[in-house]
Amino acid sequence: MNFKKLFKLAFKVIIIVLVLYLIYNNYYLLSNKLEYVYSKYFSKGIRQTLVDNKYRKKENYEYLKIYEDTNIKNEEDIKNAIYTFLDAGWQRYTIKCDPDYESCVSDVKKIVENNTYLTDISNFVHPFNTFNKVNTSFNSTGKITLKKESRYTDEQIKKISDKVDEIYNNNYDPSKNVRENIKIFHDYIINNTKYDSNNTTGLSDINSSTAYGVLFDGVGICSGYADTISLFLDKMNVKNYRISSNTHVWNLVYLEGSWWHLDLTWDDPLTTNGQDMISDKYFLIDTNTLMLNLDSEHQFNQNIYKEAK
Repeated sequence: MNFKKLFKLAFKVIIIVLVLYLIYNNYYLLSNKLEYVYSKYFSKGIRQTLVDNKYRKKENYEYLKIYEDTNIKNEEDIKNAIYTFLDAGWQRYTIKCDPDYESCVSDVKKIVENNTYLTDISNFVHPFNTFNKVNTSFNSTGKITLKKESRYTDEQIKKISDKVDEIYNNNYDPSKNVRENIKIFHDYIINNTKYDSNNTTGLSDINSSTAYGVLFDGVGICSGYADTISLFLDKMNVKNYRISSNTHVWNLVYLEGSWWHLDLTWDDPLTTNGQDMISDKYFLIDTNTLMLNLDSEHQFNQNIYKEAK
């Protein structure tokens, strides 16, 4: 082999080694670029098996809409995707950041780490589809997987559902109108529940923050009262969701073409002598009436709970 051929061979080897070195050192950059092109022009979406549970409402509201497209283009898509994930009762859901949405991952983290905001979103879904915690995992290609730790166990759901059926069958009066029957269950819950004044953190051994505590232990805090009456409203096919301030939760009910506030907690007042009392001051009242009470507990975010304006 002459010197000229040897030089050409050595040159080719050097070029090949250099190219391999560049590929090796820029693997993630190149793979992300390829993934971008694929996602932008060829990807047909994420394949995943999703089974709705029977508590899905699939309702659209002014602030939140059902969004089942897994491609996320903006913050609006993120909040609607999270709402859809919770509403459907899915335990796991994967979404994908659009390649042009550069702040997607950081925006998802910002929302998921804000537990108050997640609770606001969760207020629009069935109580049995609410969460204790939402976890997320991310990968380098922009896929984000949401996982939910459910607030109610399967055993609790079965027991609560059976109890609600029993109470409903024993108390529902077909001769009365919807408003009158809501009052029946409003009074039943209050007459059989005491406010858990010892539970100041939302955590309790007797589940007073859930419908389980109200229906089986006879004690509750505002979230327990709100969940419980929501179950009876759903049983009567009355559109409703929970509404909250920074310190309190109650219900918003759609009846006779309008939205009304319903607060069983404040209709079950604490008394200094321990005597049981029942009130209807917060029974299906409009927002103007609610605001006239001038209490800080009912100062809600009207940008989220727009139906209550």
